Amino acid sequence: MQVDGVYLMPRTSSTNSSSDGANMIKEEASFQAQLQAATNKLDSKTPKVMTTEEVAQRNKDIKEASVQLEALLLKMLYNEMWKTVPKNELFGDGTAMEIYRDMYNEELTKVAAEGGGIGLADYIYRQLTETNPHKLY
Repeated sequence: MQVDGVYLMPRTSSTNSSSDGANMIKEEASFQAQLQAATNKLDSKTPKVMTTEEVAQRNKDIKEASVQLEALLLKMLYNEMWKTVPKNELFGDGTAMEIYRDMYNEELTKVAAEGGGIGLADYIYRQLTETNPHKLY
């Protein structure tokens, strides 16, 4: 195992002799020293505090991503709904109509998601921007 470039695995041997026992004690001491070095290295890193502008930019990016995700999910829903409609060549259900319908659904769901959609984007945004000290991100 390696943490920030420090290896944390002691070597073990397959024989059981007294010299092997001494080697194991030395290796364990070496392992403890490596573990302490890795712990010190992790403890020395201070968490970065975001500025107000960075938080605002991050929240804006999260909002855009959540709206895009909702639009994608709505488009998938629309495409699945269109699969239930019987195809009929008489009314122009050819390849061109499928391409047009796909582009139409994409734009329709994008506008719907930007306008509030089904509320999924807002829910995702609130979950990702909520400041709860008990959550691990």
